[in-house]
Amino acid sequence: MRECTGVEGGQLRDEYRHALEQLVEAKVTGGELAAPPEPGPAVDLMAALEESVRAARARQSG
Repeated sequence: MRECTGVEGGQLRDEYRHALEQLVEAKVTGGELAAPPEPGPAVDLMAALEESVRAARARQSG
């Protein structure tokens, strides 16, 4: 994997798996379950794309 991406496999962390393991551990030990974090605001992808195109055109003509 390092040859293709430049990233060592040990540097990667599966966040979903980690959260799931914590949830299972809390249920097994009878601990409190943490509430999931609130999602952030949605990104308007079309507006971001349009802005990117505008900036690219400005660089080309400028």
